[in-house]
Amino acid sequence: MRVSSLGNMQSKFIYLLQWTYWKVRLLFKYDRKSYLSLYYHLGIMANNIKLYQVALSHKSKSIVDENGHKLNNERLEFLGDAVLSMSVADYLFKHYKDEAEGMLTTTRIKLVNRQYLNKIALELHIDQLIRKEKGVVSPKNNLMGNSLEAIIGAVYLDRGYIASCQFVVKWLIKSPEYLNMIVQTETNHKAKLMEWCQKKRKMVLFSIISETRDENSILHFETEVYIDDELYGTGLGRNKKEAEQHASEQALKKINT
Repeated sequence: MRVSSLGNMQSKFIYLLQWTYWKVRLLFKYDRKSYLSLYYHLGIMANNIKLYQVALSHKSKSIVDENGHKLNNERLEFLGDAVLSMSVADYLFKHYKDEAEGMLTTTRIKLVNRQYLNKIALELHIDQLIRKEKGVVSPKNNLMGNSLEAIIGAVYLDRGYIASCQFVVKWLIKSPEYLNMIVQTETNHKAKLMEWCQKKRKMVLFSIISETRDENSILHFETEVYIDDELYGTGLGRNKKEAEQHASEQALKKINT
């Protein structure tokens, strides 16, 4: 028997033990439906369901605890952002053993940017789980991606670092083949826009129109891009480069329509 086959059998056996133990514990939980819903949607065998309830609560629908404190997913989002970045960096460092720092950084950025997180969150139907007031829609504020980060933060607090890494690999990295596809995807929208402007002999200008801090003191930038003094796109990001990339993406779409 091959070593890899033996390792897979051991992993399946350990998972079966964990699943059986978790199912037995569920018999004593008063809110079994919530635990099972989380498992069937996201594959999470939760120990503390309250963490995930907070992770899925938008600030418009905050939970009030026994001490009168309002709890929502913003603090867990802050934690999940850090755990996500570390998990991705850890995986890339081990998977691409011969690649330089520049390639690893570029790939990590692709996996943790808002647009990709929003996409994965929608694939997981997280929009069906979020508690929020009616009328709260926020492609601009990245509601889906923020909630996904909050869930990662909840997994870290509930199950530990290894479990949070496994969650990130399962849903965001998926497989080595899928990761290679992402690596090969061109996402440097700013470089493509600059190249187009040079060919057309047009003047391009990026302008930061706002810098704001949220309740967790995280900076958010909003950038506009002008081509020959005409507004072509706006972008939001947690740093200037991310905001410029999103603005450039909008500009390229306008050019190609």
